[in-house]
Amino acid sequence: MNKWKSTTATSAAKGQQDKEVEFPKGPEDTISALRWSPVSNHLAAASWDGRVYIYDATNTTSTDSIKGVAAITIGAPALDCDFSKDGTLAIGAAADKKIHVMDLNSSQTMTIEAHSAPVRAVRFVNVPSANGPIIASGSWDKTVRYWDMRQPQPIGTLQLPERVYAMDADGPLLAAATADNQLQLVNLHGNPLQVSRSVKSPLNHQTASVSVCPGGTRWAIGGIDGRAAAQVADEKDKSLDSLQFKCHREPSTSKKNHTDVYAVNAVCFSPAHKDVLATAGSDGTYSIWDVRTRSRLRSFPKVGAPVTAASFARDGMALAYATGYDWAKGYQHNTAGVERKIVVRCFDDALKK
Repeated sequence: MNKWKSTTATSAAKGQQDKEVEFPKGPEDTISALRWSPVSNHLAAASWDGRVYIYDATNTTSTDSIKGVAAITIGAPALDCDFSKDGTLAIGAAADKKIHVMDLNSSQTMTIEAHSAPVRAVRFVNVPSANGPIIASGSWDKTVRYWDMRQPQPIGTLQLPERVYAMDADGPLLAAATADNQLQLVNLHGNPLQVSRSVKSPLNHQTASVSVCPGGTRWAIGGIDGRAAAQVADEKDKSLDSLQFKCHREPSTSKKNHTDVYAVNAVCFSPAHKDVLATAGSDGTYSIWDVRTRSRLRSFPKVGAPVTAASFARDGMALAYATGYDWAKGYQHNTAGVERKIVVRCFDDALKK
């Protein structure tokens, strides 16, 4: 395993120069996913309370300046969310096996009877052979399905060997992490109905999160074992060969010479720079890394509860993160004292020059 340059990490004090603003109270349960619009400062938040919340965060001077503008009511835990490429549609993936879509201009909603098991992940994808916006949904029924909203049936189904635990897409690349500890890579500009390459996860334990960088040239994953990894989609390119690193770990307070390991609940590339990756974990911290130089750009102090989701704004100058209980310690630790909130950190300067 290549060593990570922890000596170049920026101190938490550096991060304190940035501005951090909490969103107004909204979700009544843990936030499972956050996604920024690709064309505006709108944020979608999928929650276990059965809704996808849409916020306008154009003005982040204070909590009162951030406005809730819509909510997709589902009635079952919302597990993921996304915006269309033009920002006019918001979608939610849910445990009710359906995809829920809202037109943000008219507030009209529609439901797609999508899968035979909960829908774990959903993305608007670029499929050049299709005439119109296409939704890709990954499910615990071991399929990825493609949807043209003008049709009630999927326009295509990709059968996978196991359940989809996490999924992301950008440009030609769709990456789906499956329960057999494999990463299924799909060329959306080639044959979306065929896995172009199946990669054994470089992590030893279950993958919890996946991110594809802008343009689809790289992917990154986070695992339940306090590790993350990043690779180049083109297997001939060795620039990130064997890149994996430990994160979201700390010395044990109860066992001498032991390390407490926490799940990496979220990994996300910055839309503004393919080298910049954020990780967020059950330890209540998040960090920002440069995968090309293999160094940490920023680290931040603990936020008081597990960080369950994170997402970079379209210009890379802000990172939204959510705190709440992530079930890592079982139901008995899901107490009222675990604070559920969404926070945006607006960076004082660019993460990459």
